[in-house]
Amino acid sequence: MRNRMTAVLLAGLATCGIARGENFYERDGTTLGFKADGMAGAFSTREDYLGQGGKDWREAFLHGVFVGTTRLGGGEVYGGLGAIAQGTWGDGDAGGFTTGDEREVSVEDAYVGWRSADGVFDLSFGRQQFQLGDGLLIAGDRINLGKGLEGPGVHVNRGGAYYLAARKSFAKTAILRADFAGPLRSDVFWLESNNPYQQDTELAGANLEYVSDTRGTLGLSWMKVLDVDRGGGLGIFDQRDGMRITSVRGQGSLGVENLFLSAEYVDERGGDTPVKNDADAWYVEGGWTFADVAWSPTVNYRHARFSADRPSTTRNEAFDPLFFGLSRGLGTWFQGEIASNYSGPANSGNRVDRIELSLAPREDLSVYLQYWKFGRVGQAPDLAGRELDLFAFWQIDKHFTFVPLIGIHDPRGADVKAAQGNDRHNVYLEAVLIFNY
Repeated sequence: MRNRMTAVLLAGLATCGIARGENFYERDGTTLGFKADGMAGAFSTREDYLGQGGKDWREAFLHGVFVGTTRLGGGEVYGGLGAIAQGTWGDGDAGGFTTGDEREVSVEDAYVGWRSADGVFDLSFGRQQFQLGDGLLIAGDRINLGKGLEGPGVHVNRGGAYYLAARKSFAKTAILRADFAGPLRSDVFWLESNNPYQQDTELAGANLEYVSDTRGTLGLSWMKVLDVDRGGGLGIFDQRDGMRITSVRGQGSLGVENLFLSAEYVDERGGDTPVKNDADAWYVEGGWTFADVAWSPTVNYRHARFSADRPSTTRNEAFDPLFFGLSRGLGTWFQGEIASNYSGPANSGNRVDRIELSLAPREDLSVYLQYWKFGRVGQAPDLAGRELDLFAFWQIDKHFTFVPLIGIHDPRGADVKAAQGNDRHNVYLEAVLIFNY
């Protein structure tokens, strides 16, 4: 769908990408190396969602990891140990999740694994990232709150750098990947978060995918939440304890050049609380690249819907977005740069329409225009609105990428107007520099 340069940039942003690095030792099948990545951004909004009339702030992080491999047992042992430094300066973000006083250095990577020589099996343990499918449910442990919501009995500070989502690794993992000869691949995983916002959620699951190089990927996943620190953090995810999640998804071109299709359906049921879960979410997406037209324009449309609780029933129908995050670039699955990050809604109790136009004027430059329409479902908070985002990815060189963005948000719902303190259009500016080594 996109040219190769754009795909690399989006992948780098999605992973905040340890895409490059240098080996400083190579001998007899053993290697040692170092990789680094980071981001720095400046942000400004005319309005905020604390009724204070706007914010100006800055965020940054720098992440480095030592990696190594050596031969063992007919395969290869690998591992990584890394740290991250992050912070927020200025007024804090427009949603009030940070104050501008956050600074933290912490261990981000501490994992070891073994992969078979034929590449079929890969077993790893420790502190590392994990993504499931398109990232609608799991795209690392990305939510990084600061001191903005701290108070008596409320402890959610994870070091700030909220927008940049600096920390992404789960605290504890056990992941078995199997990539068989032929179209089938699978994952069996156990993940435990130490993110106070996520209430230290622990879950386990299995994933099976059918992969065709020409047509695309079909996936089926099943998970169960094993434990939640009930009452911890903000206390908003107590209901997920014991919940079972099933996901069916597909993505690809169906063998048609220039076509892109993607869809997923998620069902959330049961649980260990007196009120059981009965929620769902789904999306459908389609796009076309006009490859023979100047600048190779791509037009994409997506509709997504996330269920809301119905107070008249004895069950909980509010969709739990779990560990959603960035995957294919801006808009997946933080939907709307202003809405998803600051004003709401965020993938629960809402329906979302997105139209995207992307252009590639040069090999090192891609430009995007996104239009968003947000509406509430049922009796969820009324955070309806419209948003327009214009941004670009400019690859300065092999190490640096620059992403400028301007967004305009039009609040329509009563609750988002109340949080903003008026019904004016909010103008949002950001400039982010991405570094990979």
